[in-house]
Amino acid sequence: MKNAHLRFGWLTYNKRTELTTTHFKVHLDRFVGEVNSAPPRRAQAHLVSAIGSDTQIAAIGAAMSMEEEFVVEAPGIAPIKVSLGRKAQTYRGSLQLADRKRPLRHLIGISQEFLNLTTTASSARTLVIDSTPAVLWPVFAGLHGLPAVPDWADWFCRQLQKQKAITPVLGIGCDPVLIRGDKEKFLTWLSRGVERGDICLPQRCGRIDWPVLSLKQVLHPCP
Repeated sequence: MKNAHLRFGWLTYNKRTELTTTHFKVHLDRFVGEVNSAPPRRAQAHLVSAIGSDTQIAAIGAAMSMEEEFVVEAPGIAPIKVSLGRKAQTYRGSLQLADRKRPLRHLIGISQEFLNLTTTASSARTLVIDSTPAVLWPVFAGLHGLPAVPDWADWFCRQLQKQKAITPVLGIGCDPVLIRGDKEKFLTWLSRGVERGDICLPQRCGRIDWPVLSLKQVLHPCP
């Protein structure tokens, strides 16, 4: 976590009314969004994780519930307007630091589409916030109910690249990807892989033990 603050992005909120103007910027430690292919340049936000004061986090939470836009940016990422859209879910918490009398407030906002994509395999789109095979494969296989063993992770990710079924999306503090395809397609890939000998079925019957991912692996900073 050394110099973690240097990897943070920023979320800027700006709202003007006839009587007042609200403007502030907070730290952004995670963000996932899909940039529009056509101008004007905007992004559909799927995950927003922001840290700020009581007042700031309360204002951001209210703005998300009203489908308002924010501006996000980070080192190497130009400012872009984003919105979580309709029916976004928000979760709040506190972060107590040793050198602060008052805790920082933490807010996570998740789009309705992201919630649907991570709880059901009925869509032909799957959004995963980490493209590392060791993380992507178990999450993806579990969501789609695919027959799977840990050793197939690298092979499956190569198939995604070969079939052009995986696309990077905008991420801050993570390396998210969008995968296109349904369960039937992925089962076909696995079947062909077994037939050709590219992947092998377990020699023994019984349960399959998957490696346990540490918190450090899950929250590893982007390269």
